[in-house]
Amino acid sequence: MKRFAPLILVLVAACSCNMADNLFHSMRNNRVAVVGKNVLYRSELEKVIPEGVSPEDSVMMAERYINSWALGKLLLDEADARLSKEQKSVDEQVAEFRQNLLTFRYEKLCVAERLDTVVTREEAQEYYDSHKQEFVSPCSVIRGRVVRISKKSPFYPLIRDNYKSTSEADVSVLKQTAFSSAEEFTDFGGVWVPVSALARAMGQSEAACEADLAKATAFEKDIDGRHYLVFIQERTAPGAVSPLEYNLDKIGDILISRRKQEILSSLEQELLKDALENGKLKKYDNQDD
Repeated sequence: MKRFAPLILVLVAACSCNMADNLFHSMRNNRVAVVGKNVLYRSELEKVIPEGVSPEDSVMMAERYINSWALGKLLLDEADARLSKEQKSVDEQVAEFRQNLLTFRYEKLCVAERLDTVVTREEAQEYYDSHKQEFVSPCSVIRGRVVRISKKSPFYPLIRDNYKSTSEADVSVLKQTAFSSAEEFTDFGGVWVPVSALARAMGQSEAACEADLAKATAFEKDIDGRHYLVFIQERTAPGAVSPLEYNLDKIGDILISRRKQEILSSLEQELLKDALENGKLKKYDNQDD
């Protein structure tokens, strides 16, 4: 057995060298780009290419990523070579960025834990009544309906008789008939909308819509060979205060934003107060007596 020991060691060493060579060869074959000492491996590239893309798109995405990766490394090398020691010192900036990032995440956590996102109708109404000038609209705001239908349709007389109605029964008949026979029907979900929504529904400019609305609350109009029946149930004119209902989302965002700021302000005051009380924060009066 002792006679074979040297031979066994030689074989083990040879195998180990072969394994190392194979591993090194495999790693080299797995490389897709090299910039100096920086290596981009195929496994890294595969992570950024979604599954299911065509071969052509895959090649294009890979080329873009490789160029972007290489450019980043080349710029870093150039910066490292040409900037002075003072210019390359980024410790303070990194520390400041880390502080800001962690602070932001902590504040976000605290806000998420404490924030009440429910805005009641009473709260919205109170804010609206106290800040009406914030809700002056530069354009008309309307509640209404638009029906596009051919005059040749057998249902045209029925729809024409009901498109201006406000009674629930007549409106119900209008909707059922219009949905099945009209070319297009919209009541904008029954909510207040800006004049731009009406302009899109009719395929004309906002200025043309404003001119029509200034004349009547119900009218028929032909536009590019299409016939429209328009009824405006309610409207606020340009320059007037738009309705509360139209601004509920905006008011909700304002009030929730206020609550966020109040939470953050309260958090800051709590931290300062606690730090002073437990001695973590000490303040010194350096003014001469």
